[in-house]
Amino acid sequence: MDSDEELLKMIASGSGAGMEALVYRYHKPIYEYLQRMLGDASLAEDLAQECFIRLYRTVRSGRLPSRFRPWIYRIATNLCKDVWKSSSYRREALWGADKMSQHEDGETVTSLLERQWEREAVIRALGRLAEDEKEIVVLRFYHELKLDEIAETLELSLGSVKTKLYKSFKKLALMLEEEEAGPYGAAKRPK
Repeated sequence: MDSDEELLKMIASGSGAGMEALVYRYHKPIYEYLQRMLGDASLAEDLAQECFIRLYRTVRSGRLPSRFRPWIYRIATNLCKDVWKSSSYRREALWGADKMSQHEDGETVTSLLERQWEREAVIRALGRLAEDEKEIVVLRFYHELKLDEIAETLELSLGSVKTKLYKSFKKLALMLEEEEAGPYGAAKRPK
């Protein structure tokens, strides 16, 4: 199997097979990242396509990144930032709600409701984080990028990424504790 960087060289030389392989490898993760960040499946699909168009144009112009994975996530992140800056963007409170209905076979109704409640609480808390904090958390835990890849993706120092990730976790933990302890927190949770 060719490495991502080898596939980029194939694209640069005019090979359609290289592009097909990269799209096959990365379309789903990039789409899911965009969908989590924006909360809009249709917009995420459009931006995923735009991400690959930008990738193709850049590589065909002869500019190849040294590391592919952080670079493609940087393209996707920049597309998100463009959307957030636009005046027409409306952020939904519960992005990714369609994922909540998925469940594994064999689960009891109670365990399914418990997991759904926990996911909803995490999604609400993530939605309350600043965009830069949410980016780091989503890249690290939903897309499993390493800290150095996140630093490269977001064009931050490794120390900044570590600090922001730590602070974001503290905020998330506090928000989840407050929700659990709030006047209706315990009432929301299934018994």
